[in-house]
Parts: sequence; structure tokens; C-alpha cells
Amino acid sequence: MTGLAEALEATALAQHLKASRWTYPLVNAGHIFGLALLVGAVVPMDVALLRGRRDIGRLRVWAAGGLVLALLFGVALFATQATDYIGNTAFRIKMGLLAAALINLALHARLSRLGIARMRAAALLSLLLWPAILLSGRLIAYV
Repeated sequence: MTGLAEALEATALAQHLKASRWTYPLVNAGHIFGLALLVGAVVPMDVALLRGRRDIGRLRVWAAGGLVLALLFGVALFATQATDYIGNTAFRIKMGLLAAALINLALHARLSRLGIARMRAAALLSLLLWPAILLSGRLIAYV
């Protein structure tokens, strides 16, 4: 795993991000913007689901767009310090929580087949997972 992390850090993208005065902050801002779109759509979507409403199509589109941005920019940020991140406990927790959130997201995508109790459980889990992901992401710099 360390060899792959070292190879990722040696890529032209990672080297550019490390050396550039402007690109890294812009990529970081893109990651934060993606998270804002994602969480900004997920919270009202999950609240609607907890209330038993299923008309969340527009929110799902915003959440998906935010997720794509957050993942793309997040991978770029990861590339700059991959060897440090893979040994960081907070990063590992964040990745585990993200995996759980993505699995839960797959449940959201199948809402038409879920019963109301499962739909609400998926929404509640989502409301717990995304803030935990944000918190563990912030803790990466301090652990």
C-alpha cells in the first residue's frame, strides 16, 4: 500500500499541487464546495425521508453533484500526501465512514423498493454519517 501511495505522490498532479501557490487552495476550495453541496442537499433530503416523503429527486441531483466534486477534489488532495494519510487514524476512520455512507447511499437509490421503516433508518443513518465524515476529515490535521 505504501508503494502505491508513494507512486501517487510522485504523479505530475501531486507535484503540481505541492508546488503551486494557487492550485492547492483552489482544489481544497473545490472539495469544500462539493461537501457543501452534498451535505446541503442530504440534510433536507433525509429530513423529508424521515417525514415519509419520497419526492426528493431534485435534492438527489444536487447531492450527487456534490459527491462527485468532493470525491474528485478529495482524491487530488489525497495524492499530495498519500503516505501520510494512509497512516493517519482520522483519515482511516473517515474512509470507513465514507464507505458506510456510500453503501447507505445505494439504499437511498432504491427507495421505491424500501419500506417506510427502512427508508427512515437509511435517512437517520445518513444524518449521522455525513457529519461524522466531516468531523473526522477536520481531525486529520490534528491526529
